[in-house]
Amino acid sequence: MTAMIRYLALIPLVFLLAAPVEAQSRREMAARLDAAEARIAQMEARSMAGDPVLMRMDALEQEMRNLRGTIEEMEYENRRLRQELESLQRAVENSARNPARNSGAANAGAGGMPGGSNGRAGGPADLTGGYAVTNPDDPYADERAAATRPLGGASNLAPATGGNMPAGDADTLYGDAESRLLDGDFFGAQEGFQTFLASHPEDARADEAQFWLGETHFINGDYAEAADAYIASLRADGRGSKAPDALVRLASSLSNLDRTNDACTTLGRFSSQFPNAGADARARANREAQRIGCR
Repeated sequence: MTAMIRYLALIPLVFLLAAPVEAQSRREMAARLDAAEARIAQMEARSMAGDPVLMRMDALEQEMRNLRGTIEEMEYENRRLRQELESLQRAVENSARNPARNSGAANAGAGGMPGGSNGRAGGPADLTGGYAVTNPDDPYADERAAATRPLGGASNLAPATGGNMPAGDADTLYGDAESRLLDGDFFGAQEGFQTFLASHPEDARADEAQFWLGETHFINGDYAEAADAYIASLRADGRGSKAPDALVRLASSLSNLDRTNDACTTLGRFSSQFPNAGADARARANREAQRIGCR
């Protein structure tokens, strides 16, 4: 009986001792909540005040979005380029099977066509004020200007006789250069297209060969040589499938040569020069004009 009385007497004491512990736990929890709210309020205040760290994070996120867009655009351009090269490869294979198709594809002389064109009706007007595009610091500028005359100018190159070249040799040279380009061997492709053009300057594919030659120069940072090749491509066929891209690339080369005004003038003629250009070509021209800063 005495033990029971003692047990009952201890029960109130236990509750009295537990009460401060519970109260202390509540106070700690409340303090933690207050601290968390204070930190949230502090972060909101820093965000509203333009905290440098948060601003830097926002800038990095924006830069990542921009880079992602650039990568997607480059992937699209790479796909387009490969499709064009595959199309050219099929054309070369068809040409190899029908070598007689291009046997009579010689251009008329410049003097026999009205308007000073290169012998193809509707060729482009002079895009560079009557002068071939050359680097003023190039010690061979005069020779280069003579070799890449202004659009519409008379040719100084002797016509190819073709007497010493075996049948189908042009197809072989072009196909080899194209294969090197597809393999990423830009220097080999450059040499191949130069050999093709030197041996067959009047071939029907001269405009395309000049365009791809310009691309190899452009990729290697030789912008003066690239501009010369794009001009030669436009001169060879101002209405060809590569003409719109050649004009845009010419503007890009001029821009890289710090000839912004000439580049913008060139791009300004895109719509009138190619009123029926495809949406992709027009988009590339507009994008390049924005990149250069043309008004």
